[in-house]
Amino acid sequence: MAEKQIKSHDGFFINLFSKRDEVREFLEKTTPLEIVKKLHLDTLKLDTTKYVDSKLKQYFADIVYNCDYTFNDNETKTVKITLLFEHKSYKPHIPQLQLIKYIFNVLDTQINQAIDRKVKMKDFRLQPIIPIIFYHGTTKWDNKPFENYFDGMDDYLIKFLPKFDYHLIDMVDYPNETIMQMFQEKQLQIGLLLMKNIFHDNTLLDLLKYIFSNTIDLPDKQYEREFYESITSYIYHSSKINIQKFIEIMETMTTQHSKTFISTAMQLKMEGELKGRIEGIENEKKRVAFNLITEGLDNQFIKKITGLSILQIKYIRTLDEFQINTVIN
Repeated sequence: MAEKQIKSHDGFFINLFSKRDEVREFLEKTTPLEIVKKLHLDTLKLDTTKYVDSKLKQYFADIVYNCDYTFNDNETKTVKITLLFEHKSYKPHIPQLQLIKYIFNVLDTQINQAIDRKVKMKDFRLQPIIPIIFYHGTTKWDNKPFENYFDGMDDYLIKFLPKFDYHLIDMVDYPNETIMQMFQEKQLQIGLLLMKNIFHDNTLLDLLKYIFSNTIDLPDKQYEREFYESITSYIYHSSKINIQKFIEIMETMTTQHSKTFISTAMQLKMEGELKGRIEGIENEKKRVAFNLITEGLDNQFIKKITGLSILQIKYIRTLDEFQINTVIN
């Protein structure tokens, strides 16, 4: 099994969009031509700085690329391409608020890095950012200007609002056939098909034969095997389809594809069951510790009986009946 199993939408997205060739083709074919002509996509470089803080982690995968850009005066500079990922099946009520926080983090980091390099602030200039939201929910994204979320705005008040735009890629606008014809990079094509249809069980089942038979060569290289396994893991963890239905379809394909998919899926299933059993054992230990505490027994005795650490036992001592039920459930 690959070390990095993709168990969530943002994890699968990060894995896919950390590949430079895939991102280049994606930008070439989903970004307005007037912007693409100014971007030097051959200079794309993944930015390894992490800009997402704990409050933003629930909203964004942290993918940032640096890229050269030709300005109107024909001067070429570097601009940050920021890929922001919305992985819910619905859009946030006010996406601009999330973007403002993210953009501020990027700009603030630029300033701090300049200070660390002892750059004189009078000579320092911020790098512009192009926010790009990739959305694969089930309903159309309603892209509204920021001022539309306020009441009683006039031309004077609007001047005091933050004003910026974002580029939206809404997968609702891309039929499956378009994705198959539009994108040549196979991993990108497959990844987009999966993410577009991950909430549509019947369509996803219909696509399996195309994905595994027509577009994926038998995995004979390490990175190909890892991508194959990441697909299986993403389907297993993020769709609602019973794994048996997947196996039934895979058994109609070539023996090699079927064996590879089923072995990966079954290993994931066993890992999930094992994790569940371990969590069950740990929860039982906590329940026993709680009961022994109520009987007035000391920490050392409880540690010997349950195997829990003294720190864990001290924490359990702070809980009441309702709280311990919440912890173990």
